[in-house]
Amino acid sequence: MSRGGSVLAAWLSDAVPEIRQAIVRRAMCDIGIVEVPSGSNRSPRIDEYVAAVGSPYGSRWCAAAVAAWWRDCGAAVPPADGGSCNAWMAWAKRVRTWGAVPREGSAVVYGRNGIAMHIGVIVRVAPELLSVEGNTSIAGGLDADGVAVTLKRVSSSRVLGYIEPGGVEQITE
Repeated sequence: MSRGGSVLAAWLSDAVPEIRQAIVRRAMCDIGIVEVPSGSNRSPRIDEYVAAVGSPYGSRWCAAAVAAWWRDCGAAVPPADGGSCNAWMAWAKRVRTWGAVPREGSAVVYGRNGIAMHIGVIVRVAPELLSVEGNTSIAGGLDADGVAVTLKRVSSSRVLGYIEPGGVEQITE
């Protein structure tokens, strides 16, 4: 994917598997999507995200955004409740894609006391650990109910774990 002739995520090496590169680039294409009106958890694109996972309009939408990005790239997503961070975490543990190591294209799950509260996609591991997150703040810091899709520094102290992407044909329940 390119924007204005330049390649998105040009830092990705050829050693990063194609599905991971696709997820990074897909997530980055949505940076700048904002709620309309601000604070509503709504916009035409956000409504598409939540409808695709069966969540009600106006729901928090970080997990629905990750589901859209992964699905668009051929990665498996939770078969039910794809708009729920806790459903993502439970599904990943069940299908053994849950881990402790961030990699480009992985989902990053944030929370407290084992309860998932927010999710995004890792887009860069070094020299900074960066993610693209939906339904978060523009200013920075961890915000699980913001207004936009933004590029952020990962708030490592709140990370519960990471979900490895796999192709739809690779993950069976």
